[in-house]
Amino acid sequence: MLKLILSLFILFYSTSISSEVVERYLNNETMTHQGSIAFYKSLIGKYKECQLYQYGKTDSGEPLHLFVISKDGNFNPDSLRKEGKTIVLINNAIHPGEPCGVDASAQLAEDLLEGKIEYSNVVVCIIPAYNIGGMLNRGCCSRANQNGPKEYGFRGNSKNLDLNRDFIKADAENTKQFYNIFHEWQPHIFIDAHSTNGADYPAEMTLINSARSRVEQSMRSYFTDNLTNSLYSKMIEDGYSISPYYYTFGDTISKGLKEYMDSPRYSTGYTTLYNTMSFVSEAHMLKPYPIRVKATNAFLENVVEYAQKHSEEIKITTETADKMIQLTKKYGINYKLDTTTSLEVELEVYRKKYRNSSVTGLPIHYYDTNVRDTLTIPYYATYKPKKWIDVPAYYIVPQQWTEVIERLILNRIEYELIASDTVMELETYYIKDYETIKSPYEGHYLHYNTDAVNDTQMVAINKGDLIIPTKQKGIRYLLETLEPEATDSFFAWGFFDSMLQQKEWFSDYVFEEKAAKLLESNPVLKEKFNQMKQNDNKFASDSWAMLYFLYKHSDNYEPTHNRHPVYRIPR
Repeated sequence: MLKLILSLFILFYSTSISSEVVERYLNNETMTHQGSIAFYKSLIGKYKECQLYQYGKTDSGEPLHLFVISKDGNFNPDSLRKEGKTIVLINNAIHPGEPCGVDASAQLAEDLLEGKIEYSNVVVCIIPAYNIGGMLNRGCCSRANQNGPKEYGFRGNSKNLDLNRDFIKADAENTKQFYNIFHEWQPHIFIDAHSTNGADYPAEMTLINSARSRVEQSMRSYFTDNLTNSLYSKMIEDGYSISPYYYTFGDTISKGLKEYMDSPRYSTGYTTLYNTMSFVSEAHMLKPYPIRVKATNAFLENVVEYAQKHSEEIKITTETADKMIQLTKKYGINYKLDTTTSLEVELEVYRKKYRNSSVTGLPIHYYDTNVRDTLTIPYYATYKPKKWIDVPAYYIVPQQWTEVIERLILNRIEYELIASDTVMELETYYIKDYETIKSPYEGHYLHYNTDAVNDTQMVAINKGDLIIPTKQKGIRYLLETLEPEATDSFFAWGFFDSMLQQKEWFSDYVFEEKAAKLLESNPVLKEKFNQMKQNDNKFASDSWAMLYFLYKHSDNYEPTHNRHPVYRIPR
């Protein structure tokens, strides 16, 4: 039956559309990187409503391109925002083995420029291929679970990084160029085009929206009830089966789905920090490639059509969110799923069954595509912060942390330089505890479950250090990166690891005399020391442990050990 549907689909489109783009994907093929750039160059030769820009080199050595479609021929981002245009940014081939967005965006560009879609209120920005190194690493077989196309790119970039985990740490030059595109154009809506991995089900498309709990509160209702719901309805109206992303709550779909928590390391998690309404479109990996491309294209068209009709609403919603976020006094971090509340969704699923594997001889599940069940299941869409942070008036970042400062500057963070050496009373954190993953994750040994304790100290600040106001557009970026306990903070990614290593030590036979004098001069410390000896036999039998405890309470112990090197000025 599926082959018959696909044959009719191909027959219809091959007789109604002569575009080389469409003919290519109907033939189960996707554009190469070189081919896609040549295609967009051909469009700027034919139409005055488009331009192709280069934004510097990626890790592959090739430049990152941006194709912009503006109906009135205005390509000045500041001017376009003042005119009230809705700016839509589409990102393709962040995972080049999932190339449906590459071809769907090319078709969208053709249709827009040929006048098939009205877009006078919308400016469409297309990154033809984000992971160029992965696009160039082309082959047939790296995605074992995918139904076409014949050849495609590789998930890792030229440094073997998954770029959809790089939006905070920015190890890749690709990411730094994305920052330039994103902050120059400041899109209202962002789409990152993917294909799925995992379960089989009837839907051609699943959708990841920015976790609604992380969307700015004044924007949340509009984003969920208006924009997102309208896109679902329009896709169904167009004849596509679409559902929330299959992120299961339990072992089986019947236990429910949960909304994907896209922390700032991900594209949509990062863009949400700047009040961009964001989506990941996930075409289903096992559907034939032409169907996947058409579903992605339909979604992109629907976004443009919605933006065209509701441009003024989108502008007002975004401007309000930008103002409201800067008034934030308390900010939640490290979200945890709330399992006490859920929505109900109705999904059509394939029956999950089991058989004995002919390879292993053990039970293995499979999906019987001949049997469909309609299930009403819970959808867990609410996350709550594990901790609330008091938002400071300013952060101070010492100038020696150049990698951090580079990323702050690339993110257009506003700051001033301290004019002269001074000593200030500042809030700081000491890292009390943390855990670290045992194997590298995207080039880093990521820290998690960080426990930091506050302290107030007189701190020497040097001329040239950065003082950063939090009342600015990038307030959420600052909070997510400079608060050490946040999931994707610079501390979590290891940018401040050198502060975790103690540099000065002691010789026990020398320090023992100082330890005795310390106990004599500090009765409170002496009582605590004696209690620890009494209650902890291991401590009481370890001479080094006892002396080290006293050393840490002496003037000899370095105050910078485990001190997070970012300081806060409270409101």
